[in-house]
Amino acid sequence: MSESISSPRYSIVLKRNHPNLNLNCLIAQCDGPEALVRAHKAVMWLAAQDEDEAQLANGLGFSKSDTKSGRNLAKIPTLRVILTTILAVMAVRLARKYRRQLPHEYLVDPPKQQDLKI
Repeated sequence: MSESISSPRYSIVLKRNHPNLNLNCLIAQCDGPEALVRAHKAVMWLAAQDEDEAQLANGLGFSKSDTKSGRNLAKIPTLRVILTTILAVMAVRLARKYRRQLPHEYLVDPPKQQDLKI
């Protein structure tokens, strides 16, 4: 049995020193590799919600212009997405665009806690 590139046995932390990883984070303007992983998981989650492929205006999943690229991106293994610059940028862009639909754990830019002055 062959191992998939996105096998849960391999941690993305082991690839932290990969030359493209930090560059991809800078280009995508995100906080780090964890944000890239969250962005791809967000795209996969959105693709799962997009059962009608934007045929109905139901507020779920991608818009008509993003359906094809979003669904194709969701099929690519996470490790490959975060190590490929254009795919990482695309995942972050889509995750930010559809942030209102996403569960909290998939937000690329989690809301910052505000200091309450009493």
